[in-house]
Order: sequence, then C-alpha cells, then structure tokens
Amino acid sequence: MRFIKIERTKERRFTEIALIGFLVGLVEYCQRHARPVLCAALIAAGAGGYFATNNLGLVADTNKLFSPELAWQKTQTGFDQAFPLTTMQTAIVIEGKSADAVDSGTNDLTAALAKRPDLFKTVQRPDSGPFFDTHAILFLSPAELAEFSDQIAQAQPLIGPLDADPSLRGLFGVLTQAIDDVTHGGATGEALHTPFEAFAAAIRSVIAGAPQPVDWGALMAGGAAPRPEELRHFILVQPVLDFGALQPGARASAAIRAMVHDLHFGQRGLTVRLTGEVPLADEEFASVIEGAGLETSISFGLVIVLLLLGLRAPRLILAIVVTLLVGLVLTAAFAAAAVGSLNVISVAFAVLFIGIGVDFGIQFTMRFRAELFELTGGTKPNDAAVATALALSRTARTIAAPLSVAGLAIAAGFFAFLPTDYKGVSELGLIAGGGMIIALTASLTVLPAMLSLLPVRGKPEPAGFRWAAPIDARLARWAKPILSVALVIAGAALLTVERVRFDGDPLNLKDPNRESVIAARMLSKDPSGTPYRIDITASGPAEAAALRVKLEALPETRQVLTLASFIPPGQAAKLEILDQTKFLLGPPLDSAPKRTPPTETEEHESAESFITHLKTTLAGKAGAKLGKAGHELSAALDAFLAMPGGGDTAALRRTLLSGFAGPVASLRQALSADLIAADNLPAEIKEAWISADGRARIAVFPKGDMRDPQQLKSFVDAVRTVAPEATGTPVDIFEAGDTVGSAFARASTLALIAITLFLGVILRRARDVLVVLIPLLLAGLFSLATAVLAGLPFNFLNIIAVPLLLGIGVAFDIYFVMAWRASRGPVALLQTATARAVVFSALTTMTAFGSLALSPHAGTASLGEFLMISLGYVLLCTLFVQPALMTVWDRATVPAVRSRA
Repeated sequence: MRFIKIERTKERRFTEIALIGFLVGLVEYCQRHARPVLCAALIAAGAGGYFATNNLGLVADTNKLFSPELAWQKTQTGFDQAFPLTTMQTAIVIEGKSADAVDSGTNDLTAALAKRPDLFKTVQRPDSGPFFDTHAILFLSPAELAEFSDQIAQAQPLIGPLDADPSLRGLFGVLTQAIDDVTHGGATGEALHTPFEAFAAAIRSVIAGAPQPVDWGALMAGGAAPRPEELRHFILVQPVLDFGALQPGARASAAIRAMVHDLHFGQRGLTVRLTGEVPLADEEFASVIEGAGLETSISFGLVIVLLLLGLRAPRLILAIVVTLLVGLVLTAAFAAAAVGSLNVISVAFAVLFIGIGVDFGIQFTMRFRAELFELTGGTKPNDAAVATALALSRTARTIAAPLSVAGLAIAAGFFAFLPTDYKGVSELGLIAGGGMIIALTASLTVLPAMLSLLPVRGKPEPAGFRWAAPIDARLARWAKPILSVALVIAGAALLTVERVRFDGDPLNLKDPNRESVIAARMLSKDPSGTPYRIDITASGPAEAAALRVKLEALPETRQVLTLASFIPPGQAAKLEILDQTKFLLGPPLDSAPKRTPPTETEEHESAESFITHLKTTLAGKAGAKLGKAGHELSAALDAFLAMPGGGDTAALRRTLLSGFAGPVASLRQALSADLIAADNLPAEIKEAWISADGRARIAVFPKGDMRDPQQLKSFVDAVRTVAPEATGTPVDIFEAGDTVGSAFARASTLALIAITLFLGVILRRARDVLVVLIPLLLAGLFSLATAVLAGLPFNFLNIIAVPLLLGIGVAFDIYFVMAWRASRGPVALLQTATARAVVFSALTTMTAFGSLALSPHAGTASLGEFLMISLGYVLLCTLFVQPALMTVWDRATVPAVRSRA
C-alpha cells in the first residue's frame, strides 16, 4: 500500500511538473515571438470588435431575464396572446388643474395620434372617449344623478343664452340679466358668487400675462372642485417598435412629444408624462447604457491610477492595459456568438472583466518585477532583453500555475450560473466564465509578449511590503485569538441571515429620476391607474361573472372589472331622470338661434357697459347680495379696461370663453345617453375584455400598498385562492422573487461545489481546500450581515454578488495558499510580492466594481455597492484570517518567519 501511495504521489508530481512545463513553455514562446503574437492578438481583437459591433444586441426587457418555460411566464404569455391590446403599450398621462383643459387636451391628442397609424397600431382611451362622454353619466348613482340634474337646472339660464352668443357680448349680457334678477328680488345673489370669483381670477390672469381659462365644467357643476379622475386622463397606444434601434419605442415617444408641443399643452396648463411597458424599457435601457459607458470609463481610469501607485512603472501598466483591452474585445465577441444580446444584468460583464482581469495582470507583473529585482539587484542590467527573458521564465514557473488555478476556479464559479431559470444571470455566467478563460489566456500570452517588447529595469527595492513585518509577527503570535474573534463575529452574522430581504419590484431597479418611473410611481398611488393589477382569463362571460363575485368578497381587493362592469346598473331610473333634465334644458340647447359674432369694438363696449351696471348695483341696496365676489369682479374688470388700449379683448375672450364650448358639447352628448347592453358596447371595449375565441378578461385592483412586499404577497395569495392561473404585475413580482431566490441558492451551491471539487483535484489536500474556503465563507457571512444592518435589500441585480463572491474571492485565497504550499515553512505572507499584488489587485477590482455604484440605474448601483462591501471583506479575511489559519494549522507559535520576496 505504501508503494502504491508513493507511486501515485510521483504520478501527481509528474502531472504538476508537466503542467508547469507547458505554461512555462507557452510564456517563453510568446516572449521569443513577441511581435507575431502581439500582431495576431491585435488582429483577433480587431476582428472580434467588428463581429461584436455588428452582432451583439441589447435587450432591456426585464421579462426576458427569466426562462419562458416557467409556469408563470407561460400564463402571462397566454394572457398576452388572448388580449393583445394590453401588451407593449405606452401610457400617456395627461394632467392639469382644469377638467375642461384636460378633457379637451386628451381629445386633441387622441385625434392627432389616430392620424399616425405608421407610428401607432392602436390608440385607446380607457377612462374617457366617445363612449364615456355619452354614457359616463349613467354610472352615477341615482342620488348623484339627481344632484347633477339640479345643478344643470340652476345653470340653464346662463347656458342657453351664452350658447347662442358665445362672445363677451353674450357673457356680459347674461351677467347683466343675472344682476337685474338679484336687484329685483328674483334671486338671492349667492348663485353668482362662484362664477364671479372664477371670472375675476381669469381676468387677473390675463392682466398678469399668464392667462388661466375659466373651468366651465366646474361652473356647470355648481362650482364643486373637480374629482381627481377629472384632472387626469390616460391614452394607451401600442407604438410601432423599431427593434433595430437601441430604444425601439423612441421614435414613437418623440412623435408624441412633438404633438404635445404643437398642441400648445404647456400654454393650456397641461403636463404630459409617458410611462408603461415601452417607455420604461426604453428609459431603463438608456440609463443602463449611459451608466455602462460612465462606469467603464471611470473604472478604467481609476484602475490605471491604482496601477501607477502599485507598479510605479508606466510600461508595465501599458502592457496590462493592452492585455485588458484585447481580452475585453474578445469577450464581447464571445458574448455575441454565445448569447447574441446582452440584458440589464449581463451588460455589466465589461466592468466585471476589468475588475477580475486586471487581477491576473497585476499578479503576473508584480511577480515579474520581483523576479527582475532578484536577477538585477535593483541595478540596470547590461542586457535588458536577456534579463527580461529570464525574469519572464522564472515568473511563469512561480505564478503561472496559481494564476491558472485561480482563473479556472473563477470560471467554474461563473459557469455554475448556467443551470438556473434566471436566464439573465445564466447568460452572464456564460459570458463571464468564458471571459475569465480569455483573460487567463491573454495574461499568459499577450502580457508576456508586451513585457518582452517593453523591457524595464528592476525596482530598487523588494516588491513586497517590508513595513508589514511586525504585522506578520503579530499574526503568527495572535493567530488563535484572531480566529476566535472571527468565529464569534461569524456566529453573530449567521443570526442575521434570516433577516435578509429581497426587493422584487422592478420599479426599484430603475433610474428614479426618469419620467416613466416617476409617472409609474405616481400611478401606483392612484386606485384606478395603478400598474399593480392582477389579470385573470375566464372561459367566458358567465365564468367571469361568477369569479367576480368571489373576488369582490376578498378583503384584499378594491375593485374587480369585467366586460359587465361597462353596463351600469339601474339604467331605467337614471334614464328617467335624464329625460326630465332634457325636457328642461334640451330645447334651448337644440333650438337656440346663433347670433352674428360681434366685433372686438362691440365686445369692448359690452364690457364697459357691464362694469358700469355692476358698479351701480354694488353701490345700491342689492350690492350686499353680490358680496365680496362682486367687488372682486368689478376691480378686476376695471383694471383690465385701464390697461393700454383698453386691454386685449381677444385674450380676454379666449380666457373667459374658450372652455365653454367643450362642456356644453359634453352636456349635449351626455343628455343623449341611452340604454347600454353587451351587444351595443363599442368594439374596442369588447376587444379589450373578450378574446377572439370568447374567453373573458377579469382585472383585479388591490386595496393595499403594493410597494409593501407583505401586502403584495397577501393580495396575490388571496386572488390565487379563487383563480390559481392569475397573472399580472403583482404575480410577476412575487414569482420572480421566488425564481431568483431559488436560482441563486442553486447557483451559490453549485459554485461552491464546483470550486471545492476543482480545488480538491488541483490541491489534493483537504487542509488546503479548507484554508481557501473558510476565509471566503466568512467574507460572505460578513457581507450578508452588513447588508442587513445597512438596510440594503437584495434585488434582481445585486443578488448576483453572492455567487460572484465565491468566484472572485477564491483567487486571492488561492494565491496565498499556493505561496504557503511552495514554502518550506511558515511564510511572512504580507511581506511577499504576492501580498502586494493581492492588495492592489483587490483595490483595483473594488474600484472597478465600485464604479457601478455611480450608475443612474438603481439596480446596477446597488450591485456596485454590494460588490464593494463583499470584496472589502474578502481582502480583510485574506490578509488576516487566512494567515492566522495557516499558522494555527502549522502549529507555529513564534514569529520566526521567513520572508520571500
């Protein structure tokens, strides 16, 4: 048995020697043929860059981050196919302070959009439009309808005459008649207070140069404040998407903004925001791309600064930079060939590549400088080329194997992402894993070639940290206390793991300053416009009606809509009230003869005549009945007539009367309402709620705050007790969270297993494997605890930091373990070139990852924050916990350590 063991040891040793010999031969070959190797690398990079530019796409749709084979993804796809009008929409949110202005603006923009079928496949008005203009009145309760009828009856003396003469002459004539009624005791005057105040405010706005039109809709409703839904309307469009553009909906969105500008929405006091699936995806993509460019630039710049501090040799830095660029371009080409397009997660591969790839370059060049120093003693060599060649050969013998082990271990960690349902991360794993192999290959080929072409003299001092000798001594002396403290902290950190929080709301990943995100968050607080709606597909209207009853009984639901929701109850009684209103108001509106429009001079004279009559009334006994409002109107009109030229009569007419025609037309339309039944509903409503094959749609709106994960879960769970096949945003958030959680539990486990098995095969000692893994696991625990204590939730993006930590952190631990194995006794690790390389490599990697925190994309920024935290703990555990662990394992109790440069 002893003979067999010896033979196996010899065989393994022979394999190690053969592998090291191959790597040394590769480096020496590249050194001897530096120019051809470098030319070949640059040609490959050029070809790869051309291929990536023409074939690497970008997809910002977060739904594409998950496998389409997931059950909840299939349900959503089935719903989208049944009700295509609900997919790929842009929601245009129109708001204003006047219900009339909002309504007229919505009408104008809808008409403009309908004229551009080349840009908009469908144009819908879910909360307004011809159907609602005519029949919305029937959705009022009988009491509300009776109140509305009374208000219209009171306004009838004003509406009829003014409809016949919609000019300043007509308005002031009607007001003069109203004042006379008060003077002669036919009216109390209180009914005039609200319109007088409105007219006075409008006139003052004309004087101030910022006209604010009168809200005639509110006046006809007795001066009541408009309801919130009257001050906000929606238009839903399905834009024609240009998938060849970086932002497929950008052309349509630009057209909408141009229409808004041409319709003078700003002058009309209206604001417009675009949100919905298309703008959110476009703007998310824009923030990711803008961030990616900024992050990569800052990352590259800061990495170079740190390299200058660490290496203090511009030529070495140039060699690393060229190697990085070649590897980055080739990785982009690999991504184009392997996955075809990047997503909001995998687009971060460039920063990850720089952060990890630079580690290989630093390790190699730092070892190279140490070997060069040993060869030259810090003096200028007689033959720089020969010294460089010898130093490269010695560097390959000492660092090529650890570098290869680290690179392949990192790649194994990334490849562990592949067998998950979180498609975005599995693609990142493929790209990053391939990128690590490319980076390792470039570090063993391109970098030696560059170093041989840029010979440098050895640094006139050892490459390690000579000042760290006391720290090495204390680490050896206090090894057990250090480990004890680390384990106690780890135990406390372990207690916080169950409090790790996951934020599955995709809105929280996006740039909060983008218009589409601001609008979506605003709508989330609007019960009728919230995007947190659950959709259900029923077999037909009968099943939809039965499910609606059950869903409305749930305490978590606020409202449930089906096609039947568009058929108001109690129509007979409501139509009778409308008939009475039409009898009173209909004839004057229908048959009043139109007067010939007056000239501006005639309108000006009517204003002067009215102000004279008003002042006389205010000075008499009836003046008190007009109250403060009468004096305000008198003062405002006086000030207007005192303006140069007697004031701008046309501006006054527009401000006082531009909003009159719309409400009168709406009133006419409302008075024409008739019986609604399922068979006479508009086609666009039927199409939105009944599929082509007869299935019925049910929309369920929540009662609680869906930004609260617990309330969202309660809402989803409650609805699913009635309809298990429910879909929609709340279901997607809930299911995506579960999918991501299970995917990363699997990815982290597989990464740990893969790395452990790989290290077991390479290191072949359980002790050495544990020395690599224990500091890594401690760093992971500390990172999780810090996230909990800092209130940093995990999300779809930053959760990848957990398995990334295993892949990245293992490299530093491997370098120290390989140095430990190569020594004949305890080694003063902090004084070695390896330690200096690890420190500056960690700093550059932290800088690269930290640049992600500057991204305007909230998800990417959170990834950068967590990666910085994680890598900080990795460095701490590598520099202090791992040497203490080695010391304890070696049973070293004295600080008599040997420094190896």
